[in-house]
Amino acid sequence: MPSTDAESSSRPVASSPITAQAYSRRGRRLGPSLANRLRIGFAIAFAVLTAAAVIGVGHFIAQRQDYENSIERSYQAEMAARVEFAEGNRAGAARRTIAREEANRAELRNSISEDTRNTAILVGGGLLAGLIGALLLFAGLIASMRRPLEALVDAAGRLAAGDRSTRVEVGGPSETATLGKAFNEMATELELEASERDQLDRMKDEFVLTASHELRSPLTSVQGFAELLMLDRDSLTQRQVETVEIILDNCRHLVRLLNDLLDLARSDAGRLTIRPRPTRLTPLLEDVVRTMRAQTDKSEQTLTENIEPDLPLVEVEPDRIRQILLNLLTNAHEYSPERASIQLTARVADTGVEIDVIDNGPGIPPAQMEHIFERFVRGDAGMTQRVGGTGLGLAISKSLVELHGGTIAVDSEVGRGSTFRVTLPVAPPGAVEAPQAGPRAIAEGPR
Repeated sequence: MPSTDAESSSRPVASSPITAQAYSRRGRRLGPSLANRLRIGFAIAFAVLTAAAVIGVGHFIAQRQDYENSIERSYQAEMAARVEFAEGNRAGAARRTIAREEANRAELRNSISEDTRNTAILVGGGLLAGLIGALLLFAGLIASMRRPLEALVDAAGRLAAGDRSTRVEVGGPSETATLGKAFNEMATELELEASERDQLDRMKDEFVLTASHELRSPLTSVQGFAELLMLDRDSLTQRQVETVEIILDNCRHLVRLLNDLLDLARSDAGRLTIRPRPTRLTPLLEDVVRTMRAQTDKSEQTLTENIEPDLPLVEVEPDRIRQILLNLLTNAHEYSPERASIQLTARVADTGVEIDVIDNGPGIPPAQMEHIFERFVRGDAGMTQRVGGTGLGLAISKSLVELHGGTIAVDSEVGRGSTFRVTLPVAPPGAVEAPQAGPRAIAEGPR
């Protein structure tokens, strides 16, 4: 059976159920595809118009033939009567015959004119009805295709907006039905992938939380022992002191990294919580400046504060605000060159209390500003060469600020410096400052 093998080898192989259905429809003689529907519509319209034209023309030809035959007979009768009249035979009867035939021919002319007009009206009406029927047929075909396409476009918009449960009703011509089935399959696959991705993200967050918590305890112990050794540094040799300092620095760096990872994992898992209370900002800001002054003095940088007097109470968790501001000031310190100026300002604004961290460092390029609050994004250190960290500080700061109901933004110009602005909500009227707990030491890494 060589011919069968040749036919089977020449047909493409369907790679999916939808494609297989499309191939199977090609073998149908009158499948419900749009092309077949158009072919049927054109055939019906052509048949109706042709039938109307043929019937009208046939009727007109028959009328003309009858008219010509009748006219011929009338002239024959008139000629016979005129011959009889000329010969003098039955002159009166011949004269009446001639008059009757002339009147008969006049009546035939009127009749043929009316019949021709009626036939023309009939043919024109038939053609017009055929055209209207064809237009209605094509309008119905277009509507049957347009409605599924409009539904598909609307569903695609909802799917692009994130609604993975969007589906379309499969219907219409086979082309749009196949397209609708393909869309539903794609939406189902996207929904499954999104579900699997969410599950993997949850597993990742759980792993990071568990690993960070388990690693922080031994690191804290190592850091504590290294600090104890530094308290007795007089009994150590210079090389031992340098070794302990390296151990202590790396322990602090790892603890900061684990704290960042814990905060980030809690934020992703929805477990990052705060305990806001009415708080006075001025002592908090002054404490942050005192904490940073030793680092800025070491680089011969100028750190100043400009705090508006009588700031209202803000509804925040003090330790978290201290964490945010230390991170912003550390960034300003490490990204600015020696002898740079750094300023911390606070004032009342329409939307709350605005805190600005301003530096005259190298600034942030516009391309980096678009992603500055994303994870693992670190700015270019330029010539300072002091910047380390993981690039998580600003992402965590943004999460914490938004958790307080505030906002954080940046304004920067290359070569002139940067301004990070944090806006915090004011405490409700009549709120009383809560008792301050002992300050919690927070070590934050740079962005």
